Parts: sequence; structure tokens; C-alpha cells
Amino acid sequence: MRTKQNILITLPAFFLFLFSIFPVCIAADEDPCAGQGVTVRNLSLDDLWYMREGSGCVMLKRNYSFVLQPETSIGVFSDMLCTEQFCPLLRYGDYKSYDADGNCRVKILSGCALSDR
Repeated sequence: MRTKQNILITLPAFFLFLFSIFPVCIAADEDPCAGQGVTVRNLSLDDLWYMREGSGCVMLKRNYSFVLQPETSIGVFSDMLCTEQFCPLLRYGDYKSYDADGNCRVKILSGCALSDR
């Protein structure tokens, strides 16, 4: 008799616990980099040029890092006037998709390849 009573109390408590954990699992899917952005480092072998949101061209030297915010995209160009595109236009989501370890850091390698390693 006591065992049935324990089961009747324990089972609903267990389900309450499961349903209270579910929102925490959903919250884990949020973008942890949204507030701080993704730090991108140039590890290609060349000095390239880039333009950010319509501003002038700035040299993207080797080991140069910049932060890319969610609403930002960046174009990498092969000339100082930013007219000849070297890499396709990359958006925040493109960089974020390569952030496998979730530390909000990505590298540009030779040939416009993105990597987290």
C-alpha cells in the first residue's frame, strides 16, 4: 500500500521535473555570440583588403582580427579600392556556422576557407 502511494507521488514529481528542464534545453539553442559578435582572424598567407558596411577599404593584414556583429557582413577584396571581390560576401551567419566549439572565434584561411581550428 505504501509503495503505491510513493509511486503516485513520485511519478508526477518526475514529470514536473522533466517539463521544468525542457525550457532550459530550448534556451541552450540561442546564439551565445549575438551580444559580443564573432571574432574573425585573418590567417591567410596574403594581405587582402576588406570593406565593412559601406565604409572605406581597410587592409586585412595577416593575424589582423575584427569583430563581426549579427547584422554585419563583410566583403574581402583583392584591390585597394574594394572593387574586385576576392571572397564571396560573407555574413555573420556564415562565420557563426563555422564556430564549432562555441567560443565565438573563427579564422579565415587561404583561399577564403573558414575554420574554427
